[in-house]
Amino acid sequence: MSEPTTSSEYFARGLKSAQLGQPDAAARDFEEAAWLDPENATIQFNLGTAYLSMGFFEQAVISLDRALDLEPENSDALGNRAVARTALGQDELAEADITKAIELGAPPDGIHAVVEYVKQRRRPQDVR
Repeated sequence: MSEPTTSSEYFARGLKSAQLGQPDAAARDFEEAAWLDPENATIQFNLGTAYLSMGFFEQAVISLDRALDLEPENSDALGNRAVARTALGQDELAEADITKAIELGAPPDGIHAVVEYVKQRRRPQDVR
């Protein structure tokens, strides 16, 4: 298999890694894809999601911010950013994301369950 050269090839390989439960490999490929196609909301969303799954919450917020700048109605990006912000102790910002995500069709029970789970597991030094 040849090395990827286009953003779509890096993105496809990143998706495969994500599906295999390898978020670090996925993030590397999504980073390459984002470098080649920085205005692609889907790439930015998936990069943010990979960072989120690795516990890199600040990086997740940055990538999800970019995704939302490009596609403001993305309820999944809002939900994921709410989770990352909750992990960082940014509860007010997370609540704003949750409200908007639900307005856009995100399932309230699901998003609230994930956010509560994260709140229960964050350490006191994580809250800023």
